[in-house]
Amino acid sequence: MLANGTKKMKTAIIFNDSGPQIIRRSLGAYRVSQMMRDAGWRVEVIEWAMHWSHEEILKYLSKFEKIDMIGFGNLWMEDDFVEDTIRFLKQHYKDTKFLLGSPKPYQRNFRADVAIFGYSENVLLQTLDFMFDNGPPPKGRYTSTAPNTYFIDANADYPALDIPKYEVSYLETDFLLTTEPLSLEFNRGCRFKCKYCSYAYLGIKEDYSRDEDSIYNEMMENYEKWGTTNYIIVDDTFNDRDSKLERLANVVERLPFEPNFGCYIRVDLLISRPHQLELLTRARVWSHFYGIETFHPEAAKAVGKGMHPDKVKKGLLEIREYFMNKIGLYRGTIGMIAGLPYEPISHWQDSLDWLEENWDSYFYWALYITKDADTTTHSDFSVDSKRYGYKDTANPTVIDWAKEKGFVGGDYTLIGDRPKLDKYLMIWDSDWANFKDAMDFSDHYHKNYFQKAKIAAFELLNWVGNKDVLELTQGQMFQKKLGESENLKMINDYKRKKLEYNYE
Repeated sequence: MLANGTKKMKTAIIFNDSGPQIIRRSLGAYRVSQMMRDAGWRVEVIEWAMHWSHEEILKYLSKFEKIDMIGFGNLWMEDDFVEDTIRFLKQHYKDTKFLLGSPKPYQRNFRADVAIFGYSENVLLQTLDFMFDNGPPPKGRYTSTAPNTYFIDANADYPALDIPKYEVSYLETDFLLTTEPLSLEFNRGCRFKCKYCSYAYLGIKEDYSRDEDSIYNEMMENYEKWGTTNYIIVDDTFNDRDSKLERLANVVERLPFEPNFGCYIRVDLLISRPHQLELLTRARVWSHFYGIETFHPEAAKAVGKGMHPDKVKKGLLEIREYFMNKIGLYRGTIGMIAGLPYEPISHWQDSLDWLEENWDSYFYWALYITKDADTTTHSDFSVDSKRYGYKDTANPTVIDWAKEKGFVGGDYTLIGDRPKLDKYLMIWDSDWANFKDAMDFSDHYHKNYFQKAKIAAFELLNWVGNKDVLELTQGQMFQKKLGESENLKMINDYKRKKLEYNYE
């Protein structure tokens, strides 16, 4: 308390990272930072935290007289990094409290004071009051995994669907680059409920999306301050409502610059609602990710996607042609899952053959089913696996393989080229395949097809504006080279600016 009776401003540092493969700022840490600043905190973000050494972190933190809280937006961070960093920092900041925030399950003891699972807007301020001002605890519990960490399931107990403010403002000390794409959020939740999906707020019928002026004002602020023109729209399904597309198209036509957008698109909706093509081209939303998952008719129906795959394939080719003819820009990345109901193993290869012959950018992943019991956010496959034909394997060969790979009893492992942070992974079996089959096929894709595919839709937006677009079509290896050179240069330059900045 200061002499005039006001509280001294508290200071927080939030670590953020987009993971080892994608170099992009995830939105959560910046929204939390802004909420805390509005509540009277001083907050700074350390971006690309996994690229900082312990010595660099300490040098940066030494710029602040006192640090009351250190937070981690750890959706994409490796668990080993989070645990090691907290352990290290506790040696130097014994009175500092640690807060974790993520839609990722917490399955090991990070020794944080509080961990919030899911969207935190409706519980964040109460949590801070609990941590620092002896306020009542939010609804939560201590778990057997982390007995000294207060765990809050925000998705279950403090749902944040209709939030009052979607806008995010960045600081000079965030050192944004003109060409880097920022995240833009229109609404929460998804109208659909695919059986394999474990995202929060599925089957939402209400429209909680933001208004046109708030979108325009946020984009203009970012353009005038940082020169930003590229965005990733982070909605689970951007084209679930025509109104959102119309709103963005209207905004784009008001802007004094030409933007570029990437987003998650449900392709069967786009095919069945062809008028959306015009809206998307008006809005310059030409970078798409399609979670198609399967080209097998029975499998598609089983997971909640009823359009016949032949119609989907035809529609994909027509969509690409439409965008190229209309605005000369397009990249659609397709996500596929090996292991969905009723699809035989041989059909996975048939789908991969079609993609190699007809498509530019695609991924194939194994079906993951979690048995985690600490959170309420689960796919239908996890909630009732037997109903959908999945069971724990009794095959000794598969069990031995899973133990060798670290899928049983492990805290962190790599699946193909993807980090999977779930030590309660189900080693499933079914009448059509098992988890090992699906994993082997995913590895087959990564070894033999990954380098053939062109740069994925969202990664492409990282380079529009500072690289020739034609050069970007040379293949995935170009992305890796960028990651090894220009991305690293960008991160090192960011660190240098943060370390040299004079905080008063």
